[in-house]
Amino acid sequence: MDERLQDILDTVQKTAVEVGSAAGDLISSAGQKASSLLSVSKLNVRVADLKARRSVLLQEVGSMVYGTHTGEIADSDTLLGKLREIDGINQEIDQVNAEIARLRQTARVCPLCGADAKPGDTFCRHCGTRL
Repeated sequence: MDERLQDILDTVQKTAVEVGSAAGDLISSAGQKASSLLSVSKLNVRVADLKARRSVLLQEVGSMVYGTHTGEIADSDTLLGKLREIDGINQEIDQVNAEIARLRQTARVCPLCGADAKPGDTFCRHCGTRL
């Protein structure tokens, strides 16, 4: 076989291997991103559920407080229990929101090459693609 033809075939083979490797990396990054987005979606649903529960408790507390205005005696232990539950829900919402922020921050990858991006990056450090 001609030496020049062999060089061309070697170059084609090397390029094919590099493209295959890059494609594998991209698919892996896409899978990680999809997993991260799914986790964020689940956490957003959790926050919505917590906010709904908090809203119900706030309505109950409001009714109890208004009842004291109209002469109904509210059980202070029940009222205090509801307020503590609201405090717990608020703390859990803060924790879930912090986890969402962490996942969104660490999940940045280049859409073209799949390289990890650092916070604040506008362009990929590997291939230069705008993030």
